Amino acid sequence: MFDYLQGKLASKSPTEAVIAAGGVGYRLTIPLSTYDALPDDGDAKLLVYTHVRAEVLRLYGFYTEDERRVFTSLLDVQGIGPSTAISVLNSMPVNEFRRAVAHEDVATISRAKGIGRKSAQRIVIDLKREMEKQISEAAPAAEGVSVGVGITSDAVAAMLALGYRRSAAERAVDRALKRLGGDAALEDVIRQALGEV
Repeated sequence: MFDYLQGKLASKSPTEAVIAAGGVGYRLTIPLSTYDALPDDGDAKLLVYTHVRAEVLRLYGFYTEDERRVFTSLLDVQGIGPSTAISVLNSMPVNEFRRAVAHEDVATISRAKGIGRKSAQRIVIDLKREMEKQISEAAPAAEGVSVGVGITSDAVAAMLALGYRRSAAERAVDRALKRLGGDAALEDVIRQALGEV
């Protein structure tokens, strides 16, 4: 129904934001990452997911397309509704969730409020391929980025998306970083790691 809302940020809290646009105040449920990214006041733009059920229309807002994409992917899992999907986004960053699903890390996924072990296993079964695809699509965008805090996990995630086992990928990335040094670009680390396997 709505793709995005842009207007004046009337108010925000860790769970909701109100955007005034065209004389109407739109209340959106948001994850913590969106709350952190929003300004304290002034103009704001949120990507929107519209949830309609019976006589209820509820808007969910996201600062990035990555947040919205993971949220809608979660809604495809049986037993996961919008409130639980927001809870998952509140429990970990989007990239950490993608890696947890791709690595079948049920314990990490289970940290989210409302997600038990069985629900986490269902998420892995239903979303593993989709999360691997999203990881691989994000990898080219990281080309040329210098090695930083998340370089090891990003390089390992890229290798996992290519079908390597986690233990082999971690060893190869560690060796690649030792050879290339701390100022290497992510694409170089991945390329070197592929040669180390």
